[in-house]
Amino acid sequence: MSPRRPNRPSGPFPYLDEPEWRARFVQAGLADPRCTLDQRALERIATEVINIKALIKTQGTRSDMIGIGFKDTAVRRVQTEHGTLYELVAKQSGMAGAINQFNIRFAYDVAASTEVATPKVVTAKDTDGNHLAVLEVEFDSEEALLQHLTFVEGRLTSAERARNYDLKADLQVSGQSERATYHAVRYRVGDQVWDTTGATAGSNRTRHRHDLFGLQPAVGLLGLPQSMLGGPDGQRWRNPAAWRDRYTAQLNEHADIDPETVEVPDDPENAVEAAERRRWATLATEALQVAVTDAAYVIGYVPDATARPDFDGALASTNLRTHLRGPLDFSDTNQAMAAGRKLVDKAFVDGAITELEHGVLTGGIPAAELHDDPREAVAALVRLVNRLVFPSDTLGLRRATKVLVEPSPSQLRAKHVTTRAEIRSALLTAAVGGVDLPAAAMDTPHQRDARKGIPTTGLSVDELIAAATSPEPSDARTDARKELAQLAVPGLVNGKVLLGSYGSTGDRRAVSTKLAAARITEDGIVLFVEAIDTFAEVMQRRAGRQVTPRPGALASRLRQVADGAVVTTAPSMPADSEWFTTHWPVDNEDSDSSDGSGTASKLSLSEQWSERLKNTDGAVKKAKSALKELADHFATMTTLVGPDREMSADEREGWQDCLDDELKPLLEKAGENLRKLRYRPANTEATSGDMDDFVFGTEEPE
Repeated sequence: MSPRRPNRPSGPFPYLDEPEWRARFVQAGLADPRCTLDQRALERIATEVINIKALIKTQGTRSDMIGIGFKDTAVRRVQTEHGTLYELVAKQSGMAGAINQFNIRFAYDVAASTEVATPKVVTAKDTDGNHLAVLEVEFDSEEALLQHLTFVEGRLTSAERARNYDLKADLQVSGQSERATYHAVRYRVGDQVWDTTGATAGSNRTRHRHDLFGLQPAVGLLGLPQSMLGGPDGQRWRNPAAWRDRYTAQLNEHADIDPETVEVPDDPENAVEAAERRRWATLATEALQVAVTDAAYVIGYVPDATARPDFDGALASTNLRTHLRGPLDFSDTNQAMAAGRKLVDKAFVDGAITELEHGVLTGGIPAAELHDDPREAVAALVRLVNRLVFPSDTLGLRRATKVLVEPSPSQLRAKHVTTRAEIRSALLTAAVGGVDLPAAAMDTPHQRDARKGIPTTGLSVDELIAAATSPEPSDARTDARKELAQLAVPGLVNGKVLLGSYGSTGDRRAVSTKLAAARITEDGIVLFVEAIDTFAEVMQRRAGRQVTPRPGALASRLRQVADGAVVTTAPSMPADSEWFTTHWPVDNEDSDSSDGSGTASKLSLSEQWSERLKNTDGAVKKAKSALKELADHFATMTTLVGPDREMSADEREGWQDCLDDELKPLLEKAGENLRKLRYRPANTEATSGDMDDFVFGTEEPE
């Protein structure tokens, strides 16, 4: 039994904090200058938070103790483009919280839908006109709200079909490792007004936690039907304080019962009770790992004085900056597509792309219209998308940062690159029409490409092929091969050649690694050309044009390439992902090169440089460690030298000679090479030799 509530069983599922501590929580929030919630919203959050005592500052004796604010360690400051948010980091009951009906990904889907009414969303203010950290929404009726809830839950279900793991099973087995974030939402439906906490980040996790507890997603928003706990039909508890402890008591009572041991007899009178015991035992078992979770609650919002106050936008900025704003016109409910089309629209308004390019990227004009030559149409499309999503010019960088709600380019991280890669795949898919180019199978660029942009040679495809197939290694050949590989990726993916690092072929290398392995071989370049031609045919067919099949071509699949040529004698063996993996194995040096398959071309100087540069960081760390150890050793030895020490001058001189012989040549050589590395090559002709002839600065080779 619970020591504070002797009539309620103890167990792993926490009850609400005592009413007096919930009252102190409200007092603390009202007294904390960082908190801009009103009493109503604070009272609602107090039914969500577990172990309130650890969060608040108090003063006074036990009898007259009051809350005077939240502890600094419990409040996190989050800066956004729309102002400053303050989040209270706390423990949450697993059954608390609600799916966010106004998740940025879904709110504007609803706005574009003819079947679901659009709710009115406003930012709440107090009596003095200050902005509250509350999102206020209005519905014409509860039926409209329920319809909206059903709509959004369907969107969540559709989005999860693309997930490569079972989130609900993950929560049941491992619990919730990533903290969800919630914000206060005030609903107005006719004369009714009530508050809840919607998931700024974590709607899917909240939904699955409800499912594990045997609750419907509507519970967090509409309340619990009283019939679930033996009450009357047609009524529900809106406030969690009215029902959550009763529900928790049932879970704790059955927490130690193995549902498999509960036998359901054939006797109808006893079967109902036994089935109910088994149901509660099953729920307790399934929900155990999420009995308590970590959460953050947005408790404060201070608008940026230089920007229009926008609490909605500030919330969107915190959710990994992927919940994008603005009513977007797109057919598929796809977040990446929505972001891409917003970026395209902005570029068109800025005059950065033509009306034709805008029509192609929004799916209104076939991508084959970009150029009369099919190969050049592929290059034009890929370069166009890269120019928008991974721009290199200042205006393009500024546009992408603003539209995608990102930090400055220098602050971009891997998560931003991943988001942009998804946008790129969505735009390419839309431009071609009906061709699925999943982001996971595409080549995700490096962070530097998001910060500085993806470079292009500006060469035509024929010129790229000529440069890439040159027998002489050079930086120009290296650059041409890199861009040719990049242009080939859509065709490779469409031909089922490249899987992501999660692939089932046994090869878990990243796509970029696979491309790097192929592009240093002659037949890898031939495969890239084949992929470009294949995709060019796809684009022509999507444009309704007649395409004459090339000799040996297979419908929507690539032909096999070996010995620097396309194999037309084995049409039953296309260049699929498994073939690609075995043709360019993990270690090219160990592959059987007797037939030329996977044989690497001679590396250019830039490739040799890049390969040796990989070991620089490790070598520097080792050198620093060794020198530090040597310096510490010398410092210790100086204590042995002096007038009161039994060490002769001859002994010291012999030791010094030893140091000169062993260390001085090494230090001088290291210093000489380090000085050379400080300067860029002045004589570019000197880079045409091998690595030993690579001269730095103005010094001549010895």
